[in-house]
Amino acid sequence: MQVSEQRTRKLMDSKLQKDIKFNCDVSDAQYWGFFSICGLLLRYRDLYRSEKGIKPWSEIDRQDIGAWIENKEVRWPELEHAGFRDLLIDGKSYQAFDAAGINDAIREHGLVYGAGYGMYMKPTFFLAQLRSFRTISGLTVSTSGTEYVRDLFTSPGMLQGRNIFLRLEPLMVLLLYKLSELNTRRVTALEDAFAHYGFHHQQIIDQTFEKRIWELTDRYADILLSHEIAEYHEDVPEWKDLLALAGDRKAEHYLRAVKDLIADTSDQGPYKKIIDTQDRAALGLTIALMEGYRRVIYPEMQEAYNEFSRSNDWSVIEEARKNGYEELRRQRDRIIDLYHEKGGEESFHKQLKDLLQHI
Repeated sequence: MQVSEQRTRKLMDSKLQKDIKFNCDVSDAQYWGFFSICGLLLRYRDLYRSEKGIKPWSEIDRQDIGAWIENKEVRWPELEHAGFRDLLIDGKSYQAFDAAGINDAIREHGLVYGAGYGMYMKPTFFLAQLRSFRTISGLTVSTSGTEYVRDLFTSPGMLQGRNIFLRLEPLMVLLLYKLSELNTRRVTALEDAFAHYGFHHQQIIDQTFEKRIWELTDRYADILLSHEIAEYHEDVPEWKDLLALAGDRKAEHYLRAVKDLIADTSDQGPYKKIIDTQDRAALGLTIALMEGYRRVIYPEMQEAYNEFSRSNDWSVIEEARKNGYEELRRQRDRIIDLYHEKGGEESFHKQLKDLLQHI
């Protein structure tokens, strides 16, 4: 995509970037308390690196980030009741969540804008370098590179209506976190996956490493894309309302896990793609990335992988995928039935809580 650097820089230096940053700060001020202390500190570190242009594997000066956090938090009391600003582009005003309209206006500048709701229904925004824009099966797919503005929440993949946003920078950071978990004392899906990609415990960080980690990010983004496409096809109208009514963190994490796993195991999802291409490295990495409730409510794929490691029989993985999909659909239908039962929001919370106690 040929873009005038001068036009892009002019737009970046305009009020647009500052207003997006303001909206990010408002969202952070209103929702920081939803994260655990450990989770918040990790997000601070990633956001600091992003804002300062520091590579994820580079050291951070403790005094500098300490002052940065203090300056950020001191503004929260005045921002926690503020509203989001409209965004002005070429003399036209757009509401903060009008991602489609804003992207139509900035795409030719080589930029991409994302707006939606993340975990805990936190408003989330970002402005980034547009790496590619394409249409797949009626869905628009925007892939971003360097991120210029973002809030504390990041997700490598975002589905908003018929629009998919693939964020390579957060995906690369996620893969780096998983790489740091490598342990030579045992062989797991994680070790197996990174070994196939050519990464090992105590990996040397140099220019070759940087080139290869970005190559891995580009490669795995294709797996992530299949999840987002499958999520679109497996969507049910009630689920957004269910998330809004979740009531607590555990319930929301569980509901999101069910939704994600249905997409992962569907005929359009990552596991089917991995099985069809017999991509063992992607299989190991996808299993290693399962955490929290996704691992708890779908242990069958880990068990299948253990058998696959001994037999190299892909039919074992396919059977676990199909059986998992059917069971997860049944779980989703049961939750929807609870939602439609008489008794209102309080009754739904109670029944969902009872359901979680048996997991």
